[in-house]
Amino acid sequence: MINVLEETYQNFLGQMGEDSFLAPYRTACRYVEQKLKKINTLYCQKRGRVLFRQITHRIKTPESCLYKIIKKNCAVKRQTAQERFDDIAGIRVVCNFLDDIYRLVEILKRDEELQIIKIKDYVKNPKESGYQSLHVVVLVPVKGAEHKKVEIQIRTRAMNFWAVAEHHLVYKRQHEKKGNFWLPAIFRAFSCYIKNREPLEP
Repeated sequence: MINVLEETYQNFLGQMGEDSFLAPYRTACRYVEQKLKKINTLYCQKRGRVLFRQITHRIKTPESCLYKIIKKNCAVKRQTAQERFDDIAGIRVVCNFLDDIYRLVEILKRDEELQIIKIKDYVKNPKESGYQSLHVVVLVPVKGAEHKKVEIQIRTRAMNFWAVAEHHLVYKRQHEKKGNFWLPAIFRAFSCYIKNREPLEP
């Protein structure tokens, strides 16, 4: 049984790491990133300041996909990950002000070239860990391939700092139960403290 599972996992990792699978996601990521940069430039020209200061992108690693698919108790198949996961391709946008998160979302909603299929507001409704961010999942047309989903995570600098710390200290260490039971509670408490002190646009 162990050998069968190991072979299934290895096949999944190999399929998820194939360039033919990853290339369309990279293309979709670049497309959305360029569009966001254009939005930022136009906003700056109109308002005299940028809408956001930082933008990064990443493609989820095969190992991270495998961990997530096992955690969600899904079939260990590439098609399952493709259909069930919204964040194989991800972009992170870091704004200066809390208001700018929602301004950017409204601009994205008006963009006729992007198809928004899901919005998750973890700013107004933070996760139990205290994680805060607004996730917008868009469907992007890719030449020579089917549409690909890209998840745009929009947050402030304070939220980003906290999310990165929470990801490494809580999310990535959930399996280490001993001695870590207090971490989620601390993160929730400080996350609420930060949220109530986020700067609005002056």
